[in-house]
Amino acid sequence: MILDFLFIFFARIVDVSLGTIRTILTIRGDKYPAAVIGFFEILVYVVALGKVINSLQDPVRLFLYCAGFASGVVIGTVLEERLALGFRGMQVITDCANHSLVDFLRAQGHGVTTWDGHGLEGPKLIINIFLRRNLASQVAEKIRQLDQNAFIVFMEPKQFRGGFMKK
Repeated sequence: MILDFLFIFFARIVDVSLGTIRTILTIRGDKYPAAVIGFFEILVYVVALGKVINSLQDPVRLFLYCAGFASGVVIGTVLEERLALGFRGMQVITDCANHSLVDFLRAQGHGVTTWDGHGLEGPKLIINIFLRRNLASQVAEKIRQLDQNAFIVFMEPKQFRGGFMKK
């Protein structure tokens, strides 16, 4: 019976974590890897659900099923953040005279596109960068160190073609 309880709890963690990753892949357009993950996700889900449905009068099983789901949401999100699949776009708005930031980013090997903008307090420099997600937080932190007033927007590109991308 204890093994059933543990199975229900951990099976839900696995299937919800897989569901989180499958959802991200689906949104990004990676349909075939998402379908493979979805196959295993639903397999685990159905087996765990079967162990609960057959004994709905047992509140412990129902509680563990629900607790496994909640835990799976947290673990799936953490896992997805660590995998850092795909790419992230960053738009940085800074003072017009801040070309040293652009030079620094290019020296680091990032593809950078800039254009002039106008804000409430005058001219601005707008910087676009697309990079691997696992680099995004490091680059944003370095930008904040170099310019505390920089306005940074993160974007989740679904698709892109061409351009320069750091290897």
